[in-house]
Amino acid sequence: MNRDVAVALVRRIYEDGYNRGIEAVFDECYTPDFQHHSKVIFDVPPAGEGEKESMRRFRAAIPDVSFEILEILSDANKVVVRLMIEGTPQGSYGTIEAGGTFSSHVLVLFRVEGDRVAEEWLFVDGGGR
Repeated sequence: MNRDVAVALVRRIYEDGYNRGIEAVFDECYTPDFQHHSKVIFDVPPAGEGEKESMRRFRAAIPDVSFEILEILSDANKVVVRLMIEGTPQGSYGTIEAGGTFSSHVLVLFRVEGDRVAEEWLFVDGGGR
């Protein structure tokens, strides 16, 4: 796996998928058997379709959400991203409720297979507001 390709893949997920809401990203960037080991919501389909639905709901709850990549590292088929996620909740998503502001510092580990994401683990710093 080319490190630059893996990094570009993960950047695309956040910049185009989550920040811009481009749904095709989720169809193109996840393997058919993708596993998210740290789900926040569970009533979504598996694989990329579930990630797309999660993105829709997250952006509906926090329409002005911003996923800022603070740091990104890659080694072979693994990519680690340190993010700051911020916005103003207008609805609920997982443990996030409407009102106030949302700010969360997270670390995400991806395993890339071929040119797609096969697995993901999300680690939240415990903050959230």
